[in-house]
Amino acid sequence: MIRRRELVLGLPLIAAAGGAFALTPRNRLNLLGDKKLEEAVPLTIGSWHVTPSNAVILPEAQEGTLSAQLYDQTVSRLYLSSTELPVMMVIAYGSTQSDQLQLHRPEVCYTAVGFEISRAERVEIPVAPPSVLPARELVATSNDRTEPILYWTRIGDYLPASSGEQRLMKLRNELAGNIADGVLVRLSTVGDPSAGTFESLQRFAKEMLDATAPAALPALVGRPLAAAIKGRT
Repeated sequence: MIRRRELVLGLPLIAAAGGAFALTPRNRLNLLGDKKLEEAVPLTIGSWHVTPSNAVILPEAQEGTLSAQLYDQTVSRLYLSSTELPVMMVIAYGSTQSDQLQLHRPEVCYTAVGFEISRAERVEIPVAPPSVLPARELVATSNDRTEPILYWTRIGDYLPASSGEQRLMKLRNELAGNIADGVLVRLSTVGDPSAGTFESLQRFAKEMLDATAPAALPALVGRPLAAAIKGRT
């Protein structure tokens, strides 16, 4: 027979176990589905077109590395234009965002390969006014090159513009019972980190989203913003 003291002591443990079960994510939120990023993003974007190159700094995705566990698909391309700056594009997609597996933001990746980050600012790109895409602009410098960088991340339908927001939005997905997927989209060039350079990167971002296959657009920016972009185009 359970004594009163044992029952009183046990109730909080039972409640805690029930709460933990309730907060355990059980639903997969996968906005890419069975689509391939290579096929989703066009080879021609506005006046830019793809050319072969090995100049793009990539997450190390060799077998057994953390990046190989983080990212299920990666796409890297160099786009050239006769009227615009060249753009190096990297998209890294992970089907699971958890405490152990989270997108690596470029501030961390570039520092790890010897770059110094001299600027990191939040920006909002008017991709479908009044809707905006929250993103970040960085300047990464090494001994032989300077890269102006524009990037954004998606966790589920959220678009966190900082590491703190990324942790918060991952938690929101978990509280909603979702194991969310995530994506990092990074655009960069080499040269002077002027206002005009970042304007060119933003133009590329807007034209890329306009040109992306509608079915794949939610994987890049989440469903709410994808609907706003598709409603404008």
